[in-house]
Amino acid sequence: MIILPACESDLPQILALQKAAFESEARLVENWDIPPLTQTLENLVEEWRTGVILKALDGQTLAGTVRAHLAENTAHIGRLAVLPQWQGRGYGSALMTAILSATKAARYELFTSAKSERNLRLYEKFGFVPYKKALTANGVELVWLEKISKLGSE
Repeated sequence: MIILPACESDLPQILALQKAAFESEARLVENWDIPPLTQTLENLVEEWRTGVILKALDGQTLAGTVRAHLAENTAHIGRLAVLPQWQGRGYGSALMTAILSATKAARYELFTSAKSERNLRLYEKFGFVPYKKALTANGVELVWLEKISKLGSE
């Protein structure tokens, strides 16, 4: 596996991977109108222009992706996605390690569904701790987690 910054030409394939990976999340929360499934290519291009998008390759196969953007010394991490048939093989951990290295910030923040126990375990393994919960307009409970970096405690 190799992790690289995504190129603009990768974005259609990244969007397709994201939608495949988040289908299980939609089933879990019983809602197919979640942002990872409704995101447009135009919106993804804008995220690519203003933030960091990484891709994980296994040979020629795009196996996973993650992104982040910086705002007020906080790196907002999102859309960690691994092809369903490749989940549980360390790609998510490798992508998380890479995005934390690629975005030097005093604080890191992300969110996931309160029902996403696998995601919560992964994020807690990386030192993230829950700090708030909220319901979306369509009734999905989200958990926000944060991690204060060594950069932020110096």
